[in-house]
Amino acid sequence: MATIHRPVQRTPTRNTRPGQPPERQKDADERNLREERLLDAATTLLVRWGYRKTTMDDVAREAGVGKGTIYLYWKDKNDLFRAAIWREQHRFSEDIKQRIAADPEGGFLHRVTTHSMLAALSNPLMAAMIKGKSDIFDGFLGPSTRDVLNQLLGSADAYIVQLQQGGLIRRDLPLPAITFLLTALKIGVIHAPDLLSQEHIPSMEHLTEALSDLIRRWLEPEQLPNQSDVGKQSFTELLEKMKEPK
Repeated sequence: MATIHRPVQRTPTRNTRPGQPPERQKDADERNLREERLLDAATTLLVRWGYRKTTMDDVAREAGVGKGTIYLYWKDKNDLFRAAIWREQHRFSEDIKQRIAADPEGGFLHRVTTHSMLAALSNPLMAAMIKGKSDIFDGFLGPSTRDVLNQLLGSADAYIVQLQQGGLIRRDLPLPAITFLLTALKIGVIHAPDLLSQEHIPSMEHLTEALSDLIRRWLEPEQLPNQSDVGKQSFTELLEKMKEPK
């Protein structure tokens, strides 16, 4: 199963204000570019070494700046790394939306599963999480992110209900069980490489196909609707709720 790589449009992390004097606009643009370069460096090192092993000194060296420059943007390592992960999460979400929109069956949950895995494997940081660097995920889920996680779980409940109402997944299974098991499945995929020997870890292609087949057989009705538009719209709304906390 081949992955599709799409160029990602780079956007500044912080918006500049239109109508600023040229000097101020230039300063703002340079600040945004420097911030993006620091996020690039942090992302590269997270992929290379993981969350725990990467330090602020490493990021400064990779970006070619003094360590003090980083503290002009982020208060500590956790703040920087979470900003880098949220940026990649946004890119990941945009990739999934494009893949699903291009697939006539993209709104069915087993196809959402396939596209989510392919998008993750196309993003180096997301791929690192499911290929053995689970500490990236654990570091991201720090205490300050727990409220966001609980909010996302609530949004996932609403998503499942919409799929049930649209006839895209079974209605005979209780909502809490579905949400719990889907969450456990995602977390299990991330942490399983820490527990298993290499010989027991399947290829990413086989894992993607197996997860999609599992969802099709377990959660979806034997006869699916002819259209998946309800599922596309519901999943897009779910992704839109996944915003970086301010």
